[in-house]
Amino acid sequence: MGQSQLLIILLGVFLIGIAIYAGLTAFSSNSTENARHAIISDLQAFSSAAVSYYWKPTTQGGGGKSFNGIAVGRFLQSGENVNGRYSIESASDQECLILGVGRVMGDNGDSIRIRSRVTLQRNWIEIVN
Repeated sequence: MGQSQLLIILLGVFLIGIAIYAGLTAFSSNSTENARHAIISDLQAFSSAAVSYYWKPTTQGGGGKSFNGIAVGRFLQSGENVNGRYSIESASDQECLILGVGRVMGDNGDSIRIRSRVTLQRNWIEIVN
């Protein structure tokens, strides 16, 4: 083969390598974002359940106008689902913190961690990583 044909083959292999790398990077980034959105969606549903718990009287298994005593078992049987593991970080009379740890690794190689701060006025979502 001529020298120009070898250069064209080398250039083709190089371009295919770059295309594969770009595709994998885009897929990885997209899957991380999808996992974050799924965890946020779960946390929003759990926040609603926590507010329900707050308003339910203690005689009916609720908090009696307090978040104290709330457990993740109220949302999920085992505390985890296909999106991740969930736990109650803290609960007081006026506030509850729910932490979601995803099954998908984030961009930095750690598990995705998202926290929801639940009060009666509003819910905050904080992306820890």
